[in-house]
Amino acid sequence: GINAEYGKQWYQRRVRAARQQERDVFDTLFDSAPDRVNNVKEKLLTFSSNMLSKMDRTCGNIEEDFASGVNLIFMMSIAESYYVPLYSFTLEPDAYDHKLHNVTLALNLMMEAGIERPKCTAESIVSRDLKSTLRVLFAIYTKYKHQM
Repeated sequence: GINAEYGKQWYQRRVRAARQQERDVFDTLFDSAPDRVNNVKEKLLTFSSNMLSKMDRTCGNIEEDFASGVNLIFMMSIAESYYVPLYSFTLEPDAYDHKLHNVTLALNLMMEAGIERPKCTAESIVSRDLKSTLRVLFAIYTKYKHQM
């Protein structure tokens, strides 16, 4: 019933909150080796560009080019060899809500593909948070680097 659903949602929020507090490789990278951040950024940008080129799309700025969620949706579509219907997302989003919907869809597609949800929120991606965006791209890279 309603109480069981509420309990499930509460538990999922607590698990997500706990995961948000755990330090990961990107926390360490940004804190201990900020000089290496650009190397990781470039590697993930090259990987993303190679993948997106299959749909005649380009990316040159990690923070900007993934904030709308569109490129993340396309990357999952390419990696998993399926078509995401255009009615299920906004191809050229201007509104924050549309970008948030797109990024949320991309994160859900990642989880459906068996990728553990990265330590970030959809809001942080839309807000162009570099560390969050790198986490998402690294999760995709880790699963699909041998396919590209």
